[in-house]
Amino acid sequence: MECLSIIFLTSFFLLILKYILPFLIQYIQLRQDYRDISFLPLSSFPLVGNLHQIDSRGYVFFQLLCQMSKECQIKRKGIFCLWYAIWPITFVCAAKGLETFISNSKQLVKSFDYKLFEPWLKTGLLTSNNDKWRTRRRLITPSFHDTELLRSFIHIFNEQAIILTHRLEQLAQQSNKTYDLYPYISACTLDIIAETATGTHLKAQFGDENNTVVQATTRIGEIINCRMRFPWLWPAFIFNQLPIGREHNRLLKILHDCSRQVIEERLVAFNADEMNCKRRLVFLDSLLIQMHAQKLSLDDIQEEVDTFMFEGHDTTAAALNFFCYLMGCYPDIQGKVQAELDAIFADDRERPCTLEDIEQMTYLDCVIKESMRILPPVPSIAREAQIDFTYRDQIVRKGTTVFIFIYGIHLIKMSFPIQINLIQNDLLISH
Repeated sequence: MECLSIIFLTSFFLLILKYILPFLIQYIQLRQDYRDISFLPLSSFPLVGNLHQIDSRGYVFFQLLCQMSKECQIKRKGIFCLWYAIWPITFVCAAKGLETFISNSKQLVKSFDYKLFEPWLKTGLLTSNNDKWRTRRRLITPSFHDTELLRSFIHIFNEQAIILTHRLEQLAQQSNKTYDLYPYISACTLDIIAETATGTHLKAQFGDENNTVVQATTRIGEIINCRMRFPWLWPAFIFNQLPIGREHNRLLKILHDCSRQVIEERLVAFNADEMNCKRRLVFLDSLLIQMHAQKLSLDDIQEEVDTFMFEGHDTTAAALNFFCYLMGCYPDIQGKVQAELDAIFADDRERPCTLEDIEQMTYLDCVIKESMRILPPVPSIAREAQIDFTYRDQIVRKGTTVFIFIYGIHLIKMSFPIQINLIQNDLLISH
């Protein structure tokens, strides 16, 4: 019995020496490395870090990041650190010096946060890394650099935009009411990406504002963002047992069923018309061609369709929504945009917009870009450092999650050369 106790204790201490002790040494080293950029006081309880200061409400957490970003810019650091329990998460919020990190081909690995998208998007272009990412990018990129293909889609943009404006006109006729425009805009961009990328007519705009796919996309994004902030929700075996995990899985079924139906319908049409050269090709067709060449499976195609259905409509809808919001905040700028459009279309407001018209919208182009600076539709991206690197005299260790806080970076006006001749300083909006 005594011999067994000795063996047990020996094994226990060997386990500590092999796994726990190196981990604790690394944690102490990181605490030392990041002491100058850990602006928030850590919890007095061991290994809690800043978790007690992270609010469950997304907008409150975002306000905290904005506050920290402003503070570190005042201190001329350009980077700050939050401790998710024992894990340091660094946030870069200044452009100067950042190019050495983002241009380094060794620093392409996405952070752990992207794995939380994998139940939905699997390992498509958004979430994949290294060789798979490079291979998929080579296969997909040519589909987005075809001017004639873009020209062939302009009538779809026009058709869906007209439907959207008619829906918004109906809202405008109801006085003394306010509306959230996002569901209407999102339904429009969903119809556009579905038809241009997959050749499918979803008709999301012909329903009410409670479109199932739009709602599912919005809600699952909220759930994933919530899960990112709380480490106890990271393990799938815990998350899936909770109400929020069950809701997440129910929404996944809605989104996956939709994309699978789109692929199967297009596959039938693709096989039937394979010899028809007159059929207009879409993004999904290029993937089906790769499948026939045995370079992609049906599951591979679904993960890319899910990725582009999400990225192609959700971020575009957010950008348009923010643009409309800022136009409401600044009616003088709105008036100049309207004047430019009136000069292009004159009295014929019903005619379709052409690519030649778009090329004349120089002021609108600047306004859209400025609105995306002020309110970027993707406020941050994240990478996992693959090698140690130095950012503005601050060492960032291998394995550390690096959030590039785009929203915070965009608030530093000195980072952006201003096209004064085009916008005459009136887009330097203090927001």
